[in-house]
Amino acid sequence: MSEQNYTLSAREFPVVDKKAKPPKFNFPGVTLRIGPSDLTGDTIATVAVFNSTNGKTGNVIQIYYIVVEHHPIDASKNLADIAVCGNCPLKPSNNGKCYVRLGHGPHSVWTTFQNGRYPELDKLPKSQRKAAMRLLKSKPIRLGAHGDPLADIETSRYLATINDDVLGYTHQWKPWRHDDNLRSFIMASVDSAEDYKYAKEHNWRTYRHTDEDLAFDNEIICPHSSHGVQCVDCLLCNGNNDNSSDRDIVTKTLS
Repeated sequence: MSEQNYTLSAREFPVVDKKAKPPKFNFPGVTLRIGPSDLTGDTIATVAVFNSTNGKTGNVIQIYYIVVEHHPIDASKNLADIAVCGNCPLKPSNNGKCYVRLGHGPHSVWTTFQNGRYPELDKLPKSQRKAAMRLLKSKPIRLGAHGDPLADIETSRYLATINDDVLGYTHQWKPWRHDDNLRSFIMASVDSAEDYKYAKEHNWRTYRHTDEDLAFDNEIICPHSSHGVQCVDCLLCNGNNDNSSDRDIVTKTLS
């Protein structure tokens, strides 16, 4: 056996600063984009809320897609919500059972946006813009706290390039069923066994809603429903991302 030489040499030993705190802002989030909806062309705003007390998701960055000219409740009543929700069968204007309460988060975000409390990211002073970017990269991002990620495809794609832990699902996946990039970070939201099979034929991972005690072989029950695991710790709704799972998710939100 050949002799092994072991040599000690000077080396810097970095230590994590456990006292380091995330940047603080005098605003609760930023506006990422104001522009035409990719679903209808109506003007929408894409807002990133930095912190969340949502019991299911945990403290993730919440992305809201809001109709600029209409309060979320009014948008639902006059069907302007199609600009951010598309043809989602779960939205209130379709008499669906969407889990989003329009008078809660969407109301607060829309009102705060109208009051100018979500500055546009690109217009921030350089130091604040850099700090906001660090925050956007520092913890998981949930697309669609209200609205569908495909209402603003460019911003959704951008967030997925700067953060590996982007979570979300879309009911608008059928027109984009062949798009590998979108499949890489978004789940197909499906509401029937037929849609599940169709989505799988086009290589989507799925998040399926059901009112039955039935699951496909490749489906697991949403870990929050089964074990109380928050999205911030689960990270399974991450499309076909290499860091995610190949399993699909099923939940009884329609029961």
